[in-house]
Amino acid sequence: MSEILEKLKAGKSFIKTVYLDEVAIGMRLLSENDYFEAGLAVIDLFKSKGIDDVNMANAELFELEKSNQLLLRALVNPATGEPLVNSPLAMRKSMSRAHKSFLISEYLEFEKEYSPMAGHNISDSEFAELFDTLKKTPETVNLNDLNSGTLRRLITALVFPQTN
Repeated sequence: MSEILEKLKAGKSFIKTVYLDEVAIGMRLLSENDYFEAGLAVIDLFKSKGIDDVNMANAELFELEKSNQLLLRALVNPATGEPLVNSPLAMRKSMSRAHKSFLISEYLEFEKEYSPMAGHNISDSEFAELFDTLKKTPETVNLNDLNSGTLRRLITALVFPQTN
């Protein structure tokens, strides 16, 4: 258990560097508090605009702004760890939808990779069952929920079946 806690603590200081249009951008892992603060910031913004509740008409705007708020907290200067952008307005003005989509995708992969559970590998019998299902009915297997270690193991087993 202490290994997991140490990884959680280290995760706050670990910075992944990604490249967006040949510009190095750092990402730090968000804490539960970061998610909480991002949600509150969106609620405050909505209230400042006279929107008192989230409903079907504005739910997409809420989610778009929440992702802006989360990226605002995650993106850092890779050399210093300082925030890359200082306001949600600056974030919205400086980023295209494609850039935002790319950064969100990179962040989610980073979060998945550095999760305390990323080192958790499925047992040999679970892997054999997953591998068999993937070969017989690949459309039924949800690969999105697997960590990168398990995905690499699957690819290796598919490419070199004799090692399975």
